[in-house]
Parts: sequence; structure tokens; C-alpha cells
Amino acid sequence: MDATKLLEYLGRSMDVEDVAFNTQGCASLLFDNRIALNLESDREAGRVHLHIELGALPLHGRELVYRTLLEGNLFGVQTGEAALAVDPTTEAVVLCRSLWSEEVSGTAFVEIVQTMVSCADVWQRALANGALDGATVSAAATKVRETDHDAEQSQMVRV
Repeated sequence: MDATKLLEYLGRSMDVEDVAFNTQGCASLLFDNRIALNLESDREAGRVHLHIELGALPLHGRELVYRTLLEGNLFGVQTGEAALAVDPTTEAVVLCRSLWSEEVSGTAFVEIVQTMVSCADVWQRALANGALDGATVSAAATKVRETDHDAEQSQMVRV
């Protein structure tokens, strides 16, 4: 399925009409009035890129923050297979993932988005609360994974 069809499928699954990429191949969805999922279609490469800005990189204690982000990336367990990164231009912490659009079904894409938004929620709250220590994030991420496995598509996060 190409990126356009994946986005349309996601919109239908969330009962949101007219979800589409703009002329630059970008789209954005806001979940719970605070988690902005940005999508970019790279038609030439056959990829769709998803990213969520989690918040500003703290000015102090960066070594612990970097370590926690790197630990969170390990095997994708605490990130739902996405990756944590720092945008060098804005110094924002970002959760991002790239997919080969033709290799992802609509159902799988919805699940990927749901997991990514749930993980972003955990990391965004931890970053905002200054609680980026491994134990806090690990426990919350484990809870997200357990919740995701029990959730039905109809209970997807609210836009």
C-alpha cells in the first residue's frame, strides 16, 4: 500500500475525513490535543516517515538524558520499534520511525501509529517532568506495551 493509501486508511479507522498529504508530501495529526504526529511521504524512495517532537532537550543533566534515550532505543522495546533522537536544529527530542510503505498493511500501519503515539505519551511526560531516569521510563513503557496488546482498534487514541 502506498503512503497516501496508508494515511487514508488511518483516517478512516479513526473516523476522520479528508486526511491527506499536502503538496509537499506532509501531514500532521494531533492526538489528545498535545501529541503531534507528523508524517512525510517520500514517494521516490517508497517510504513514509513518522515523527513526534517530545520536547526540548534539557539544558542540564544531558548526559543522563542521552543515556536514558539510548537505553530506551535498545531493541525498540521502550519505543515501539521507533527511535529516539535529538534534532540538531531545534535541540528537541524526537520519536521517529521510517517504513517501506508498500510493505505495510493498513491494519499494521494503524497499530504502528497507535503504539508510537502511546510511547510518545510516556516519553513526552517523562521529559516534561524531568523524570528521564531509566526506571521511570521503563516501567511506563512496559505498561504501554501491555495496554496496547489489550486495546482494540476502536479504542485508538483520540484525535
